[in-house]
Amino acid sequence: MEAFTLIHIPTHMNTFTNRAMYKKILAAIDGSVHTQKVLDTTIALAKAFDSSVEICHAICMPPMLPDLMGAEVAFMPQMIEDLEKNGKKIIEDARKYLENNGIKDISIFMDIANAANMILERIKSENFDLVVLGSRGLNEFEGFLMGSVSDKISHHAKCSVFIVR
Repeated sequence: MEAFTLIHIPTHMNTFTNRAMYKKILAAIDGSVHTQKVLDTTIALAKAFDSSVEICHAICMPPMLPDLMGAEVAFMPQMIEDLEKNGKKIIEDARKYLENNGIKDISIFMDIANAANMILERIKSENFDLVVLGSRGLNEFEGFLMGSVSDKISHHAKCSVFIVR
């Protein structure tokens, strides 16, 4: 009978390149009920793969509605300021949560943009290995009209996508 030696290959290593698979993780959050699940999943993955994490948040402007005269209603500066303030709180709370759970290499990115387009651009420009996001977000109406953010990301991202339900 032949003797076999069991070789242990850590699960966090890519057996073909012998390097960690997910060194850069993008956690896309929107402040919805899925945000906590996205952050918890990101923490587990970042610890398993010793990854850096970028927390990404898109400030989405509500659709423009026509006024009674048929012209589009302009956004008030206070509305934009309130959306930015809320976005900063969402992203800062997420950063603190990751830090409190042992993640040290954290960056943040926030912009006023279409969420799916912004996430795809971040993936491309920063060469992320993995994006973690929720299956549905705050804007269900926009998702119904234009397709959900997670659907668009899963079809167009050039990296792995982890959708949290």
